[in-house]
Amino acid sequence: MSLPRIAGATLLTALVVGASSCEPIEPRPLLTAPVNRCPCEKYEPGASTAARCSSRDRCEILTAGGRPEFPFWIMVHVPDSSIFAPGSTYVLYSDAQGNPAFTEPPVKPGVVTRCRPPFCLPLARIVGATGGYLVKSDVSSVVGYPLVDLASIPVRVVYEPIGNEQQKTFPALPLDLAFASSRIGTNGVVEFLRALPAGRYRRVFYPQPPFDEFFPPAIDDERETQDGDFWPDGFVLARDQLDDVESRTANIKREDGLDGWRAWLVDRPSQRRISVLRTLAGTESTVELYTTGQQEAYRRDFLDAVVAPPPRWTAVPRLVTRLFGGAGLKNLVYPSIPPPVTVAGVVAQPTKKAGDPLFGYAARVTFESQSIATNAEPSTLLQYETTVNTDDRGRFATVLPPGTYAATIEPAEGTGYAKRKDVVVVDRAVTALTFQPPLRTRVKGRAVLTDGRALSDAEVVAIPNTSPEARPSPMFAQPRPGRTLTDDDGRFELEVDPGPYVLSVIPKAGTGFPRVVVRPEIPGSLTAQEAELADIRVPAPTRLAFTLRDPSPTGNPIARAVVRVFATPAVPGGGAGVVPDPVEIGSAMTDSEGFVEILLAQEPR
Repeated sequence: MSLPRIAGATLLTALVVGASSCEPIEPRPLLTAPVNRCPCEKYEPGASTAARCSSRDRCEILTAGGRPEFPFWIMVHVPDSSIFAPGSTYVLYSDAQGNPAFTEPPVKPGVVTRCRPPFCLPLARIVGATGGYLVKSDVSSVVGYPLVDLASIPVRVVYEPIGNEQQKTFPALPLDLAFASSRIGTNGVVEFLRALPAGRYRRVFYPQPPFDEFFPPAIDDERETQDGDFWPDGFVLARDQLDDVESRTANIKREDGLDGWRAWLVDRPSQRRISVLRTLAGTESTVELYTTGQQEAYRRDFLDAVVAPPPRWTAVPRLVTRLFGGAGLKNLVYPSIPPPVTVAGVVAQPTKKAGDPLFGYAARVTFESQSIATNAEPSTLLQYETTVNTDDRGRFATVLPPGTYAATIEPAEGTGYAKRKDVVVVDRAVTALTFQPPLRTRVKGRAVLTDGRALSDAEVVAIPNTSPEARPSPMFAQPRPGRTLTDDDGRFELEVDPGPYVLSVIPKAGTGFPRVVVRPEIPGSLTAQEAELADIRVPAPTRLAFTLRDPSPTGNPIARAVVRVFATPAVPGGGAGVVPDPVEIGSAMTDSEGFVEILLAQEPR
């Protein structure tokens, strides 16, 4: 009898489901965020004009040039799938008048150009960066590695994009370096080849092992690509191009031996190696740290001498000595230091009083030396750094040379605790070191349109502000990024580390509103558990639109390229001082025809 009841129940269920499926479907909007539509009277005006209804039936700040009224950079990332310049990055600069990116070139008689600014921007052509590192026989004999005349040695070449005088903050843009390595060419010569967008670069040659022990890195500063091959002659090292050998001779001593240790010179501002890498032996070693083209760095006291242990050694610091006028190489003495000690501890939640139980959690701890103990006086010339991960209960253990350290504690995401730095003095074995970072700060804010409506469904992204004027003391841990969404009332909350941030409110795609960028300083939770930001006001946009094409006569579109716009934040009150790094104020992707539209707000602050 039970079987018919089940069948009956199944039939009844089917009837109910069938009946409910016949009910009309309640429509649900695909977009709940506010949309930019005319009329425009309630929007705040721009710098020079009021918001007006555009031909796209939305409110815009219609500027005379059809672009922002402040200087900006356009970064174009060509996709790897592109036929033209795959994986390349271009930078186009525009001042408030549109120069030079949007300047229309003069018309040439008989020449038809498919792509002309300001409505179409042609990318610069790709040029071949070719050449080699050639060594004259006279210099090869001097350095102790005889070669035939004009022998080409294998190198790794680094191309660093640089801007012109009009683009002084160009190096602060997030540009990728380009690399090339030597190979055997069709004529049997060792050479490198790299395709690069036309522009200005700094080119650095790094000879590869074993040649890096004898031939120094070479640097070409601020060179510009031409219509033909780029530096096709490469670099030639001759005897007269070696910097003064006598002043580059180092005498290095270490009582406990130097077998397997290495020495080299570093340019302090760029932290770029500029000399050969010399392997040491015995307790005293005299070596020539050859350089080329570095006389100015010597004169300006921009050099450090580095003496480092073999890479696999642990708990042994390197010696980094500042050179004044090139002096100091003749007597590099690595001091005698006490043996390393074990350091163990836990990263745990804060406790109310001493003796309370500790509840640990996963974290990462980085120890960076401030000074290292020697058998005489502590030395800041000795440097050591190591990172250790805790287990799930916050426990860690490592080995350190005795000294004073800045310990950066980075709690795992999701724990709710803030990144911080503590000073640790290690003068003996430590088995109960305890780190107790505070809670992260809960940041609250609200995004509103200047017509009074709340901006819902907007993405809020907070990234650390690493601009020079925002960098706090060295003992302040750089904060980590955060992300959230605004609710129906435009409000948002997110937990972040204390410190300076670049906070962007990014409206939902298709709503017709621009990204707005602010730069708040978030206090630590020891000062305030919560931080309330002023309302972030999102205005009617200024529309920046153009088509990207390659420089060929047919002007093929650059499809699916990521286009990002950057601008330098205005200094409050127009005061002088350190110029802030550019921040991203908008981005979009080109369509199949190479067209892109980016909606921008006012100049960031």
